[in-house]
Amino acid sequence: MLPSPSSRREFLKYSGGWMAAGLAHGMQGGHRTRVIDCHAHAGHAPALTDPWTTIGDPEEILRRNREAGIDQSVIFPISNDTFEKANQEIADICRRFPGHFIGYAKHDPVNEKGRIRAMLMHECHELGLRGLKLHVHPGPEVLDTVAELGIPVIYHPARVALFEEISRNYPTVDFILAHLGADLSYDWREHLAGIDMARRYPNVYLDTGAVVLTRYIEQAMQQLGAEKIIFGSDEPEVDCRLEIFKIRMLKLPPQQEEMILGGNLLRLLGKFREKAA
Repeated sequence: MLPSPSSRREFLKYSGGWMAAGLAHGMQGGHRTRVIDCHAHAGHAPALTDPWTTIGDPEEILRRNREAGIDQSVIFPISNDTFEKANQEIADICRRFPGHFIGYAKHDPVNEKGRIRAMLMHECHELGLRGLKLHVHPGPEVLDTVAELGIPVIYHPARVALFEEISRNYPTVDFILAHLGADLSYDWREHLAGIDMARRYPNVYLDTGAVVLTRYIEQAMQQLGAEKIIFGSDEPEVDCRLEIFKIRMLKLPPQQEEMILGGNLLRLLGKFREKAA
């Protein structure tokens, strides 16, 4: 792995000013908003088991991104028991491929209880990570910290109903519901629950990655509008070249398509709060 940057400023130099460039593309006439995949896994895990819990190769993601016309991917660690080293690896990958990745931390609110605030502060302010991925339901330790930082949270809950309490109690935190509520559409009712949750809570957004029953992406668009939907793939085990086609097939007006493919996420990422000087 590459050595850690000596300062946050140095990391931002390596990152290539990804957010400013993306916003500039969206604001200038004749320029498109950068296409960003909000959901990709990268790095290594200690347990060599299933493909999706073993390794996420950033070069494989980049190759498919180029073919799909995707400018950047949000990446976060694959399965680990604790994530301090895994999050450092994500920062190293972002630095190794400047401008191509946006790094998120991942944490386990149970296994890392009592340490998450300090780690997240370091990971965002010093390593340059810009969001948080969760599989385990978060409590105040996690949620108070992300509210303080102003970073988005992409959460893959066991059931959509788990979003209710955190969305209501933390209205300033932007939550992205992974897989429109049901990974690989394992339960179509969870897609409906996800759409309803995003309709009722202004701070809940839907990630389109690995949705097999694509009619629910169309239904989300019809009921919520483009401003609540964010393109994701679940790379590298789910192919972004196929996942982006699910958005293209909607045949939306260019402005709405750009919101889903990058504009909405750039807006959420722009809320990050720098440390006071």
